[in-house]
Amino acid sequence: MPAPNRIFHFAFLICLLSILPQCVEKESSEYVQQAIEYTDQEKYDEAMDSFLKAIKRDPRNSKAYFGLGGIYNFKNMHEKAVETFKTAVQLDPTYYDAHYGLGYTYEVMGRKEEADEEYRRYRELKAKMDVFLKQEEKSR
Repeated sequence: MPAPNRIFHFAFLICLLSILPQCVEKESSEYVQQAIEYTDQEKYDEAMDSFLKAIKRDPRNSKAYFGLGGIYNFKNMHEKAVETFKTAVQLDPTYYDAHYGLGYTYEVMGRKEEADEEYRRYRELKAKMDVFLKQEEKSR
């Protein structure tokens, strides 16, 4: 094989090897879906691992933090759950389920005032979303 062909093949192989890992690696949302499936199967350690992979892949994935917070609550790791739900809320202040999860965690920890505030925020955001969805439905 002439030298230019070898150089071309070598360069092509290098490009291919740099692209392949990106094709194989899952998206953050796929890890979240996998974690939900593990949770449904009561495989909580695997679910936690998948949520952590989702966060590593996309540190701004509020759904991954929300799910991880639920796993931490299940494992009675309430301080970690608080941190995780707070991150979900910081990433998406309108994520009403994250406010509920944070409220529940505070309630379990005996932090009633903080729980009440998060539940209030949950109800407020949920009501706004319900109104929006009804208006959206009417406009169709």
